[in-house]
Amino acid sequence: MVHREPAKTGTATVRVYTKNKNDEEPKFSQQVYTPNVDENAGPNTLVTTVVASDKDGDNVRFGFVGGSTSSGQFVIEEITGVIRLHGKAISLDRDKYELNVTAMDDGACCVNGDAIIHTSTAVVVVFITDVNDNKPIFKDCGTYYPKVEEGAPNGSPVIKVHATDEDKGVNGQVKYSIVQQPNQKGTKFTVDEETGEVTTNKVFDREGDDGKFVSVTVKATDQGDPSLEGVCSFTVEITDVNDNPPLFDRQKYVENVKQDASIGTNILRVSASDEDADNNGAIVYTLSAPSNPLDLEYFEIQPESGWIVLKKPLDRERYRLRVKASDRGEPPSYADVEVELDVVDRNNKPPLWDKSVYGPIRIRENVTVGSLVAEVKRESYKLEAKAQDKGVPSLSRSVEVQIDVVDRANNPPVWDHVVYGPIYIKENMNVGAKVVSVKNNGAQQLASEATVYIMLEDVNDEIPLFTEREQETVLEGEPIGTKVTQVNAIDKDGTYPNNRVQYFVVDSSRNEGKDYFEINEQTGEVFTKIVFDREKQGAYALEVEARDGAPSARPNSGEQPNSGCPKLYG
Repeated sequence: MVHREPAKTGTATVRVYTKNKNDEEPKFSQQVYTPNVDENAGPNTLVTTVVASDKDGDNVRFGFVGGSTSSGQFVIEEITGVIRLHGKAISLDRDKYELNVTAMDDGACCVNGDAIIHTSTAVVVVFITDVNDNKPIFKDCGTYYPKVEEGAPNGSPVIKVHATDEDKGVNGQVKYSIVQQPNQKGTKFTVDEETGEVTTNKVFDREGDDGKFVSVTVKATDQGDPSLEGVCSFTVEITDVNDNPPLFDRQKYVENVKQDASIGTNILRVSASDEDADNNGAIVYTLSAPSNPLDLEYFEIQPESGWIVLKKPLDRERYRLRVKASDRGEPPSYADVEVELDVVDRNNKPPLWDKSVYGPIRIRENVTVGSLVAEVKRESYKLEAKAQDKGVPSLSRSVEVQIDVVDRANNPPVWDHVVYGPIYIKENMNVGAKVVSVKNNGAQQLASEATVYIMLEDVNDEIPLFTEREQETVLEGEPIGTKVTQVNAIDKDGTYPNNRVQYFVVDSSRNEGKDYFEINEQTGEVFTKIVFDREKQGAYALEVEARDGAPSARPNSGEQPNSGCPKLYG
């Protein structure tokens, strides 16, 4: 048996070196990048940075698909992958921009590595973030002329307003509200905050305190932070409803007619008024004789003027008629009145006035009670007319005329009716007329008439009142002379220059905004005097004044114009 020795072993370390090969493409850190950029971003604004690496160790260069380093308003840096807005004027008018980015290696890893160049792509979606830099605008505000019928129930539709905001998202979402007028309790209108539907908040009376036109201001507020506002002011016309019947100026007409009056003679004029407008207030007169139809053969009435005219010679002592005043409404309203005509002897002579018409007599609207207005004379009779202010609102005034007769002879005169009643002077017709009559003491009393015209003159007793008071905004950085708002004041005096309004910035150390704003004296437009920086001060209080154009007639005014001041906050 052969004895063998165990096998011997040995170890050695073998180092194997591999040669690098350019066989890997660059890899982006993410396939989709989603940066945000403000819509008002300026040139060279940073958008994002894309990152890519190559496992071969190659250098990576970036660009846009197609090999360019610019795409639209965007540029990319080849080495760093930084994407910016270009250096020219920027206009980001889309919601988003999509950019296709490439990463390309250079084969620097190995010998002949640049023989094969590898590329990869990623997508950059740039979302444009809206900035709340536009306030809501009522583009059609100047065309709003809504009408509401008086007596319409609460909640009746008026108009649908609409404001637009060019911002996106919540910055462009608008909600509506009613701006309450100064010193006004409650609002006369409401608005749906979402739809802009304006509805009534009361029942209007055109002939009452509401008047023919009512102003309303609607505000639109966006939902940005901070929010921006826009306003629209317009006038609502209260249209007439035939809710007032005609009203005669006497409860009964009694008149003497000469027995020998000729055919065609104007015997008596009846007069009725109707507070309604247009056809609802246009009156037509008709004549009837309910107690004795034969009386109607002697008289006729002019339907427009109300004159009763003789159409047949008189042959009886008394005639009884009835006049009906109807308006032209649908359906019409009417009133009637009795007319009694007494025939007098042809030999009896009525008293004569020294004038048939007195005036016009001018009195100021603030005349005190008991002031002498005029003296009218009839031979031995002296009449004094006195005015009494009844405190009617400024759009109408009333003057009562009372005639007191003093006889120089032994026999006092006898009135055929009491001449005592109001003369109403309308806004567009400030001359009032009153017919006065006196009788003689004959067996058959005859009367004659004279007309007194009274003209009411305006005095400067109204203060300009601002129609609204707003908190306004102005963007920082706006140039000097930028319009901020426009104030408006109304003076209810009836004549110029009492109702002329001019505007001034109050020159007072307490007026914080006097050095920062100026106002157009004629239009009330407020403009900036400086370029504002919101970081220095965010709000200013500005006090402006409205003055009328004549010395005031109010007590203790020192003959200075009337004025009113609101405070604006900006």
